[in-house]
Amino acid sequence: MEKFDAELTEDIIFPNKKDLDKSPEKLFSDKLKQEIMYLQMKKLCKVNPELEEPLNQRIIFDELAEFLREHILAVGKEQAIKDFQCGLNFLHKDIVALLKEDGDYGEKTFAAFYEVLQHYPLEVVKEAIIRGAKSNVGIDYEYSIDEEPETLIENVEENLNKEEI
Repeated sequence: MEKFDAELTEDIIFPNKKDLDKSPEKLFSDKLKQEIMYLQMKKLCKVNPELEEPLNQRIIFDELAEFLREHILAVGKEQAIKDFQCGLNFLHKDIVALLKEDGDYGEKTFAAFYEVLQHYPLEVVKEAIIRGAKSNVGIDYEYSIDEEPETLIENVEENLNKEEI
């Protein structure tokens, strides 16, 4: 099982757009392969318990990647990372110093994310990311002449509330 660091978690949670833009059939196939891999790894954890924590982390990272998929496609990787950083700031302001919301998923963002996961379940983190994305609508998003902030907020809600495949 791989050791997670900032670079690897960025690759998992915030992949390149070409890796996200898949057909429903390919998404289903990938999800099925992922579930089979999880089952195989859970069997290995019974023999080698130290694999359990990295497996659980990978499951969380994969779930978060699926949650963010449509949002990344809609707003781009950099903006999605800014929204993620804003969401982490909502949660970890009492734990460690605030993150700079710069769209760079580096060591500080990784450390804050890891720390937040020690204190909050993933569903709470997802809600904070939604809050972060909504609050960034008026600050970071490039407005088109035709789109009102309310429409952009609705789009954020829609993109971040997709049901899993």
